[in-house]
Amino acid sequence: MSTAKDIVRKIEEWSRHRLNKDEGIFHGKDTIPLTGVTVCWMATPNAINAAGKKKNQLLIVHESLYYPYDVQKSDNPPAGWEKWEVNRKRRELLDKHGLGCLRIHGSADEICILDDFATLLGLGKAVVSDGVLKVYEIEPCSLGELVSRVKERMNMKSLRIADGGDPRKIVSRVGLPWGGLGLFVNVGYQQRLVEQDCDVFIAGESDNYGFRFAVESGIPMIETGHELSENPGLHHLTEMLADEFSDIEWQFHLNRNVWKIK
Repeated sequence: MSTAKDIVRKIEEWSRHRLNKDEGIFHGKDTIPLTGVTVCWMATPNAINAAGKKKNQLLIVHESLYYPYDVQKSDNPPAGWEKWEVNRKRRELLDKHGLGCLRIHGSADEICILDDFATLLGLGKAVVSDGVLKVYEIEPCSLGELVSRVKERMNMKSLRIADGGDPRKIVSRVGLPWGGLGLFVNVGYQQRLVEQDCDVFIAGESDNYGFRFAVESGIPMIETGHELSENPGLHHLTEMLADEFSDIEWQFHLNRNVWKIK
């Protein structure tokens, strides 16, 4: 029977490199025979319980299992982080259901997540492609028209935009700071897109500092949502793994947007 080790080997084959330092088994063992696996964006209680209800042995996640971000790899973690209610609850639920947790982060971005976000947005083939740095060209349109198109493609009634200017501005060269690459901690990625002469960004998640960096660079940024930009790729990854590991029952758990506008 297949194990998490076999899944890791397949991920490494597709990505053409070993797992990144922030990837791998973060709970349980990688040698347990698998009959059921759930893939999701984050190991929320709902996701863990959904996998447990299916009697799965493994939960594959894209984001950090515990808080603060990537705390298990930190050289200076905050004292007592294991006892934080969020972390304790997740660990107890994993143990209750006998679930291991495997994180596949940047490798999944490379394999399909970025490309599937671009496909969802209807952007076509990248005109610049350098690893996970990709730029897309669209027929020139107003920023307002592009916002409407993104809302329709993402099935969103509303979204945030940092435009710093006129919604009638014409845009045609699109950069995608998908996932969390619109956040202030990742402005280096934005700068790489700036250097590719992008005139608009469509992001996953951003924040005040991230928005301001884009605006001060002269580029409006449309925000969709962290999980919303990555769920399509994770669903695709689930299908890819199901094709390779037919001895395992696979399911994808949808992590929905955590916020609402009222």
